[in-house]
Amino acid sequence: MATTIAKHYSEELVDWNDSINFNNAEMEVIEQKLLDVIRRNSIIGIAEKVNAHQTRLNRVADMFDEIREEIQNQEAELKTDGTLLDDSFIHYETEKQQAELRRKMQEAEKEYIDVKFDCFNFLSETLK
Repeated sequence: MATTIAKHYSEELVDWNDSINFNNAEMEVIEQKLLDVIRRNSIIGIAEKVNAHQTRLNRVADMFDEIREEIQNQEAELKTDGTLLDDSFIHYETEKQQAELRRKMQEAEKEYIDVKFDCFNFLSETLK
């Protein structure tokens, strides 16, 4: 039984999960640094600025959580009794869902990179 498509899709899902785990860990570090800014600074309005960045981080984290749930559903579609499907059983809907997950993951990663860049700029300016 050929399972090259299912194997590729499954490996892609694992990579995305790993990427989400890494990004979530990185977001925790950024969130901690943002909280440290509030604790250390008495600059007027700093909490509002930090909150704006925190809100954006939360939105990206929500995107990743949604994608993680869809990854789990897709993994279930690719397997029967814990074994990858034969390629002949992978139907259009499975391919369509994989492509949609790929699009969502790329969008979320791009958004995260933008948010992370903005947070690091804010932190470097604030901590001067």
